Amino acid sequence: MSEWIKKLMGLHQCFECKQYIDKKDIYDVNLDTLEGPWNFKLCGVCAKDFDDMMKELEEVIGERDNNI
Repeated sequence: MSEWIKKLMGLHQCFECKQYIDKKDIYDVNLDTLEGPWNFKLCGVCAKDFDDMMKELEEVIGERDNNI
């Protein structure tokens, strides 16, 4: 399929696995980084993995000592 047909049909590509997904099954991820805001789209499977990874990261950051 050509790119313009995919856009016309509302198909988007998952950032992680590169699978094409329908507009209604997209998970939009918005992150604020040091380089600025970052936005990408994930499928359901990759979004669950990303969510688990972010939860673990928050736990690690919360456990560390903030003293200098």
